[in-house]
Amino acid sequence: MDLEQLEKIGLTPKEAKVYTALLNLGDALVSEIANRTKINRSLLYSILETLEEKGIVTYIIKNNVRYYRAAEPNKILDHLKEKEKAFEEILPELINLYKPRFNKPIVEILEGLEGLKTIYNDVVRQKQEWFGYNVPGKGPEISGARAHSFEKERQQAKIPLKIIMINTPQSMKRGKEFAAMQYTQVKYMPESYESPASTWIYGDRVVLVFWYKEFPFAVRIIDKNLAESYKNYFRAIWDSNLTLPLEKE
Repeated sequence: MDLEQLEKIGLTPKEAKVYTALLNLGDALVSEIANRTKINRSLLYSILETLEEKGIVTYIIKNNVRYYRAAEPNKILDHLKEKEKAFEEILPELINLYKPRFNKPIVEILEGLEGLKTIYNDVVRQKQEWFGYNVPGKGPEISGARAHSFEKERQQAKIPLKIIMINTPQSMKRGKEFAAMQYTQVKYMPESYESPASTWIYGDRVVLVFWYKEFPFAVRIIDKNLAESYKNYFRAIWDSNLTLPLEKE
């Protein structure tokens, strides 16, 4: 089993090793766990205590001897849900603390596929009309399945999208996919306007998305006045002679 997957959900490497060892051993003495994991007993007791607090390891007493056992794997999911619920309770307070004290833009660089996922999630969370231009249609190529799941989430949230694609074969193909989606309007700009970055505007955000295959990243600027000016700029392009609607077959 790949222990790194357990580490990603909050277990330390040694906690993950102890938990998986117990899954294999069943009821086990500390000495048996130590032999399996090669962790010294003094440290092992501390790890077991932490796993007990997390609710994913329990123990029973047999003949005055303590035997440890792994809780059902579903307990880990329950633990994560409890953490999520606890975080949601303090989230409004954290957001309030995060608000800038002065009216100045927030600029963030979000790197790699995880950065793109952050932007996708942000669009859905904001639930504001979304505008995009200079769009090359590389979302599925770069982001894979996450791009498609994001599109479904956006439509389920009934978020309107107006998007201006670049008039290239790849972008035309992608544009037809967009045109088949709910709450979506598509137009095209000449290929000569193609840029390394596409521009997204939604809510009080302006995002430049760089679709580099080896290293995609995004620059997110949070500023209401800037976002409004970009929306006005977008509307001017949308209504201009530069853009053409999708040709119907």
